[in-house]
Amino acid sequence: MSHDLRKLSFDEVLESSVVFYNDKEFEEQFDDFIQKKVKEIINREEGEREEELVNVQKIVIFLREDPNALLIIQTMLRLSDEKLKRIITLIRRQEKDFAPEWSIEKIKKMIDRDDKFATKIGKLFLEGRDDPILIEKLPLFYRERLNLKSLTTEKTRDELNIMLKNKFIGEYSNKKGGLIEELIKDELEKIRIKYGIEYNRGKTDLIDVTVDWAIPNLNDPYVIIMSSYNETTSSGQSTKARDMITAYQSIDHINIQKGENRAFVNFVDGGGWLARRNDLRRLVTGCHYFLNIANLDMFENIILKHVPKRYWKKE
Repeated sequence: MSHDLRKLSFDEVLESSVVFYNDKEFEEQFDDFIQKKVKEIINREEGEREEELVNVQKIVIFLREDPNALLIIQTMLRLSDEKLKRIITLIRRQEKDFAPEWSIEKIKKMIDRDDKFATKIGKLFLEGRDDPILIEKLPLFYRERLNLKSLTTEKTRDELNIMLKNKFIGEYSNKKGGLIEELIKDELEKIRIKYGIEYNRGKTDLIDVTVDWAIPNLNDPYVIIMSSYNETTSSGQSTKARDMITAYQSIDHINIQKGENRAFVNFVDGGGWLARRNDLRRLVTGCHYFLNIANLDMFENIILKHVPKRYWKKE
């Protein structure tokens, strides 16, 4: 066990952080997923190219018969899930429906079940740009996309590829975050096999917070790990930073009050955090140890120092 057990300095964090975590196997798998979507769209276009002009009824039939129809139309109109959900919310509010925003799955179900709603969506995609109510309520920046001319598109494969990757950026980011969690889990599993020290994740009553990892358990955690990986900036980062710092302060208070030796670890990486230096600096300050992908091997020394021997099943 190394005697040089310490928290990384802010300069060390800046030098060792990654802007993008590049896992080639994951990137290839996600690209395969996108290429399958591209192929589905192209195959459909080649099979259904017609001279007949599109109309509302054709759009409704398409939306109900093809499981990828909504995705295809959104791609053609360059209309993201978020933008579509906001527009649907606007339409519902005009009808005095102030219930919470619908998910894409909910929108699909309503298209299948409700003829009136399906027709409304068909008209939205076909002639929403010139709809009098939308002209009044929806900015032209969003409205000008709502002008579907055809149920096919002659976009090149490369253009479709980029458009679909933009659409699935949320899923890509979530899966990438899951990869980082697996990196941490792999390190904890190595330690469990070597020393018999267990780990878990979830809510711990010690600080009344849901934590990413608790070692050796949630009832009596001596090492708590909160992790965050962001390649882009988001409004949620400040909230995440605040929650991580609050958890650290709670652990620090317990240590002082009870004379204990519990450790709070911030695991943070990615270009999105490098771009938010003030928040990043706060996170480096607000923890007992700060780690990133380049310093995963420090987990072992931290855990061995802070987890009491009674929780070791192997010496």
